[in-house]
Amino acid sequence: MSANVERLTNRLANTPIVFRGRASGEDAVRIDAVVADLVRDRGTRRLEPEEVARFLANDATPARNRHLELVLVASWLLHDEAFAGAPTDALLALLDGRLAELANLVVPRLFVEDAERREELVRTCLAALDRVPEGETQVQAEDRLAVLDSVRRKALLRDARAREDAREAERQKRKAELERLRLEEEEAQRQAARTTHED
Repeated sequence: MSANVERLTNRLANTPIVFRGRASGEDAVRIDAVVADLVRDRGTRRLEPEEVARFLANDATPARNRHLELVLVASWLLHDEAFAGAPTDALLALLDGRLAELANLVVPRLFVEDAERREELVRTCLAALDRVPEGETQVQAEDRLAVLDSVRRKALLRDARAREDAREAERQKRKAELERLRLEEEEAQRQAARTTHED
């Protein structure tokens, strides 16, 4: 089946309640089992036990729970036939790496409820698994993901703040240097005045 962005975002919008479950607590979903099923159905090889264990929620922090809950949402999306034959290593890198970065910035439910975040997740998954959206070139797909990319946007904002902080530090340094020179000049004038008075 083709990688049609509109169809895949609609799939996300209709994520079943079970895939919007919690990663911890009494009603927690066994996300490790969901991931194992996903990779069995869509990957190129089955997961090793230690790979499955990456998705256990034992003693998870709030950040880890958000990550696992996004993995659950993404697993529903990735079960689509558009992702059939995805390289298992690439799937793992997406689920265990890229989605952790996204979950640090955006609460998982927004990837179901918000149109832009749905598109971001669809395009993130397509890019991670080397799928080009239907009707687009690779460059067009990369450009559109760059516009939506929460991780990239956060990095750009962080870099902009760092540049502004560096400029402000330089301004303060120049200001302090000018003040030092002014004080030195005033002291030199006072010394000159005292020398003239003593003469």
